[in-house]
Amino acid sequence: MGSDIEQQNNEIVDILDKYPEGLSRGQISGKIIFSINDKTLQRRLAALVDENRVAKTGERKATRYFSLNASTGNNRGHLKDISAQVFSSISLKTLKFLDIPLHARERVSYNRDFLDSYVPNQSQYVPEKVRKQLYKAGKRFDKALAAGTYAREICQRLLIDLSYNSSRLEGNTYSRLDTQKLVEEGITAEGKVHEETVMIMNHKEAILFLVENAQDIELNSLTIRNLHHLLSQDLLANPGDCGNIRSIEVNIGQSTYKPLNNPHLLKELFELILLKARKIKDSFEQSFFLLVHLSYLQAFEDVNKRTSRLSCNIPFIKENLCPLSFTDVSRDDYTAALLAMYEKNNVEPMLELYAWAYLRSCEQYGVVKKSLGEIDAFRIQYRQQRKEVMGLVVKNGLHGKKAEDYIENFCEQNGIDETAKFTAMTLADLSTLHAGAIIGLGITEAQLEAWLSSKP
Repeated sequence: MGSDIEQQNNEIVDILDKYPEGLSRGQISGKIIFSINDKTLQRRLAALVDENRVAKTGERKATRYFSLNASTGNNRGHLKDISAQVFSSISLKTLKFLDIPLHARERVSYNRDFLDSYVPNQSQYVPEKVRKQLYKAGKRFDKALAAGTYAREICQRLLIDLSYNSSRLEGNTYSRLDTQKLVEEGITAEGKVHEETVMIMNHKEAILFLVENAQDIELNSLTIRNLHHLLSQDLLANPGDCGNIRSIEVNIGQSTYKPLNNPHLLKELFELILLKARKIKDSFEQSFFLLVHLSYLQAFEDVNKRTSRLSCNIPFIKENLCPLSFTDVSRDDYTAALLAMYEKNNVEPMLELYAWAYLRSCEQYGVVKKSLGEIDAFRIQYRQQRKEVMGLVVKNGLHGKKAEDYIENFCEQNGIDETAKFTAMTLADLSTLHAGAIIGLGITEAQLEAWLSSKP
């Protein structure tokens, strides 16, 4: 009997070896060839986790299991798939630790000194030479323009590229074409699991949140938690975990790194990361700092890496620099750079990948600098007035003709000559208003929900 159990356990591990992105219990059940009921499988998986043969992440419906051998590619190592085009010989040497089987690598916990030792504008992750190179490639305007101007100009392209690439790095199997159809037309690709569709639509909503609120967004907990909420909605078992610092323990698949599990300390360090980030003057240093430390802390139950990838674009969107869409970044390269950061606190491989990916993004979006005349200057000129009246419409519970009359009256009182254009623009923005886009409107989420529920 014991040997039968061991043989079946080995089969479970063998299955997980083939899926480094992890599987749910239901997915495992569908792939094993022997008969076993769900409760028994649950106990078997728990035992394999206790024996350090399998790793577990998430809770309840979000639980996924990973083979602790998966990171070694059946003991052939990560390096077989790592790109010498992206990484220098020094980084490739650093990444050789991934050739060591997972069970033989040193177990490491969160290293607070990694964050504490960083002094904004004195410490330097991104060397000055690299910052200058990236800025030269990413600059899009000769004049100072309103925050988010460039991102709005390329918004549709950005929605597709960043949604596709960020989701792809999570194992999402949507093609770029299918992503475009989903983002632009709401057409779901055939044969895809529901979670993949939700992941991409969440990216779209989160990116729109950043672009539409570029002028008002600050690097604080409200912004990042709001961003996480948008990215994780309908993907976590408990909706209350979306946008909230986790209160449960998490594991990192394919890694010996063990994140913190003290909720109070997680909140403190989350605030410290954002406090330091706000003080960093250089956009690229600030962006890379966010990518590194939001990934490393793992402040949320899940969706941490997605949150870090969109957060690191905030400085670019605000400063009208080319965004980072992670085009052509391979999952193997990205995972290897993350593991070096998690287990060695070595940011060099990630920095090389980041710089390579940023230059690819700049090539993708072109280098032609746009003039202000090619941008909707009216929209920018009256942005504050538009947000003000949107907030008032919501607070007063106005819809339809009443809202239209109120906006036209607002134009008269505030000297806005092109009443029809302003009114049409405002009504269009109100028609798509959601909880992730209320920053700067002077309203609460409760007020928005009350307004939405009062629609006739």
